[in-house]
Amino acid sequence: MDEQRFRFDVLERLRADPQTPAELVEEIAATLQPVVGLAYHDGDGDDGDGEPVPLGASKTGGLPHVPAGFVWPTEEGTDEPLALVCQINLAEAAAAAPGRLPSTGMLYLFSIADGDRAYGYEIDDETTALVYEPAPGPLAVAEAPAELAALDAVLPEWALRVGPSFGCQEPQPADGRPQSQRFDYDVEQAIERAIEAAGGVADGVGRMLGDAHLFRAEMAEFYDPARQVLLLSLDGYSLAREAFGEGQFHVLVDRDALAAGDLAKAEILFEPGT
Repeated sequence: MDEQRFRFDVLERLRADPQTPAELVEEIAATLQPVVGLAYHDGDGDDGDGEPVPLGASKTGGLPHVPAGFVWPTEEGTDEPLALVCQINLAEAAAAAPGRLPSTGMLYLFSIADGDRAYGYEIDDETTALVYEPAPGPLAVAEAPAELAALDAVLPEWALRVGPSFGCQEPQPADGRPQSQRFDYDVEQAIERAIEAAGGVADGVGRMLGDAHLFRAEMAEFYDPARQVLLLSLDGYSLAREAFGEGQFHVLVDRDALAAGDLAKAEILFEPGT
């Protein structure tokens, strides 16, 4: 989708929405940052019609769809397997952001799934793993390690819609660090409706690209917006609140590494909820 046309369509729909005061449209326009939106389909933990998630499709939870030779990630220092948080089909994501992501490949995010440890700052580089398969070949549903069931660590499987979107970001944050721009609830709902009506995907579960919005000072120090870009952000509460509480996954990658398609160099930050 052409980004400029998409932006124009979203703003035109906002102007036509009775919930959006006319004087706010230009203010909203100044905050819009192009991203890739990730959201669930209508319905419960499937693709919306009771069918399994198609092989290789983007999704959260369940068992990963992997190539031959896949080695299941484990927690560092233990043999305990990590839960699949999500898999992203990069062809789906790249179609929503032409030229900004690799056009093929699979990206997998794994983590411990323990709400107590999530609030205790224990979701970190030793308890998470990012797996990038640039050319995976034929995929199959992975066989779950026996320990995974014992840990009750297979998260609910939900298919993801992936498409162009916008995030609202403060144009000039006081401290120079990227922060989300908030509006009244009715206005934010109008923005989501406009994105969806223009053929995009409003951020319901997470997003890709753009800047990371970190609200904890002790986490923000690990993020350099001049050097890094947000590869993936996921809302732990939407994923599985019993596993991640109100925390947020942020996957960050150097801009040079992203330009080279080297997603394996990305870093995972988990920001606990309040």
